[in-house]
This record gives sequence, C-alpha cells and structure tokens, in this order.
Amino acid sequence: MECEIIRLDSHTACFIPINNVETLSVAFAVPVGSAYETDEQAGISHLLEHVVFKGTKNFDEFTLKYVIEVVGGTLNAFTTRDFTIYYAKIPYSGYQTAIEVLTDLVFNPLIEEKALELEKSVVLEEIKSYAEDHISRVQDLFVETLLAKPYSKPISGYEATVSSLTTEDLRKFHEEKYGNLRILAIGKVTQEVKNDLLKKLRCCAKTICEKKPRLLFKKQRKVLEKKNDLTQIHFVHGIPLHFGLKDKEYSTYRVLETVLGSGMSSLLFKRIREDLGLVYSIDLVGSSWADHTLFSIYASTSSEKFARYLEEMDKLMREDISKELFEYGKKRLLGKFQMLTESVSSLFGHSLGYILNDLEPKSIETEIKETSQVTYKQVVELWKRICSEQWHWAFVAPKNFDMQGDKP
Repeated sequence: MECEIIRLDSHTACFIPINNVETLSVAFAVPVGSAYETDEQAGISHLLEHVVFKGTKNFDEFTLKYVIEVVGGTLNAFTTRDFTIYYAKIPYSGYQTAIEVLTDLVFNPLIEEKALELEKSVVLEEIKSYAEDHISRVQDLFVETLLAKPYSKPISGYEATVSSLTTEDLRKFHEEKYGNLRILAIGKVTQEVKNDLLKKLRCCAKTICEKKPRLLFKKQRKVLEKKNDLTQIHFVHGIPLHFGLKDKEYSTYRVLETVLGSGMSSLLFKRIREDLGLVYSIDLVGSSWADHTLFSIYASTSSEKFARYLEEMDKLMREDISKELFEYGKKRLLGKFQMLTESVSSLFGHSLGYILNDLEPKSIETEIKETSQVTYKQVVELWKRICSEQWHWAFVAPKNFDMQGDKP
C-alpha cells in the first residue's frame, strides 16, 4: 500500500492506489468541527453539513445524490470535533462525477432559508434521539465531562443553539471556515484521477486561517444523570492517555485494546459477561488523536449486579495480563490488519483516521511490522499504568441509584 502526498496551494491530497479494483473512494475533509465553534454556535458545523445536501450551485437536492447512486455509488458526510467530511464511493467510470459533486458540496452550497428550517427540524430530532438513547447519552456524557472546552461540546449542538442559527450565520461560517482541504483518494487511482482532482482543486484554491483548538482534559471525577424510565445502570469509565496515533507506544495500546475488548475471547467479554454473567454487553469505546488517546469501557447492568461488577473489575485491575491473552491480542490484531486488505472500504476508513489527525496514513505493512515488535512486558506495564490512575466515571442510571464514596 503506497501513499503519495501532493500539496497544492491550500489543499493536501493523499492518493493510495489499490491494485485490481474498479472502484474509487474519495473524501474531502474540511478542517472545522464542533471544537471550532463558539458556545453560541454550538452545532453549526453539523447543521451546515446537513444543509449543503439540500442543493448547490450546479446540482439540485435530488440530482447531486442521484448521479452518484444511479451507477451504484454512495454519497454521505459526517462531522467530528475537528473535521467535516464529505465522501463518495463510486465505480471508476463515475469518478469525474464524484469529484464534481464533492467539490460543489464543499464550495458551492446554496444555504437557503427553506432548507435550513427543514434541516433544523431534522437535527433537533437527532439531538432528542441521542438524549433518549441511553448508550449514546452515557458515552457523550463521559466525553463532555472529561474533555475541557471547546472539545466538550456535543457535535450536534444543543436545541437552543441550533434553533437560533440563521442562514446568515451558516453562510458566514462557511465563508470563514471552508478551505484548506485534506483529500483522500483510494482505489483505482490513475494518473487521470490525480490530474482531474488536482485541476479541480486549483480552481477552488481557498486559504483560511486555521486555529486548531488545544485538546485538554479535566480532572477525573464522577458524573451522574438519573432517568425515570431506566431499570439498568449504563456507565462508561476510563482515563486519558498522553500519547496518540503518531507515537510509538500506540502500537502497544492497540495490542492491549485487543486483549481487553476485541472478540468474544477477549478478557473483558469472557470474564465479565461469559464467566460471570454480570452484563449483556461490555465494549471499549475510546477515541484517538495524534497526541492523545481516550481509553474507556462501556457496560450496563442491573443495580443488583453493579457492586459485583466493581469487585470483579477491581480484581481484574490488580492482575497482570496473562501471556496467553497477550499472544491472543497480538495475533488477533495482526490478523485484523491483514483482513483490512480485502476491502477498499476498510482501507479507506483506516487511512482516513490518519488524515483526520493531519498524519500520513501508515501502510498495512508498517502497521504489521510495528505490531510485531510489541512485547509482553510493554503491554503489562501499560495496563499497570492505566490501572494505577483514578478513572473518570459517567452514569445514566435509574432514579434510585446512589453514588457514594470514593468509588461509584
């Protein structure tokens, strides 16, 4: 897997050719997300992402989707705390159409009043849906109360801020923030693809002043939201780690992460769910940036079983990772990297994770080499370090749940 980086005016393009495929996946990543918003603007990046799909200078709402989907492709977008990403996956024969559509979405949205009001109603329903989805809510609560501003704001914003945004707000935000693209093209990357994409980007050169917010964490603590309609306790617990994707130690973390929570043979699933029956699901739900990693575990259980969950987690955190489990995690992770090579979509997601942290994507060969060098001692020491820290806890729980003492 080779990666070619081309810097053009205000844009950076990453081309990754994959042999023997007839498809192309392209992402236009705009360096703006919820962390770039003022408190009054909370949710504007996500709302704008919705509104641009209602029509552009050269495509009406129906056509911009139809021309991609009619040939079997897909068109979509999503917003993070740092980026708004528009992407298309399409047969090679339609790559020029994909480039035209993505360019128009990013640089030529109409942002009309009717479209804004319609998408406001959609986003407001989305915010309500997340609030009522206890799994999503507790994960959001964990992040919102551990990360400091501006990263603590929810990506979708708040009902009050979204409701107050106007077309003028969105147009001004678009003018000030949309530029300096990070482009990823993966699949059948020919010289024609590169030439056409770079030509289009030259016509849309726009430099903006990027002021990347600083990612900071609050002191670990406990936070609780009580709900009338709950019978189970939903919770996330974990800590920030001060290394990330660009650091050597991240390979060790990936092995540990696999040991703990990847597959039904992993430590947490086998011990907490299969052997003891304390939970239905238990998952690692962390996040990674270039310089930081958020290690966290989600689980849910009944009030009657929660004390036992704490006891078993306390035991587990006092134990060393066994050599057998280490071998499982390392071997499984190596296999998962190899499995990525069977799917352009999987390689696209893997590479995009690096692009969204302003890093050059690592080849699968490099990932395998670095994982192969991880030692048992490194994994054991990292686990001990994580367990020695005071963890942050977030709960969405029934009204009768009581959170007392040093531990929940």
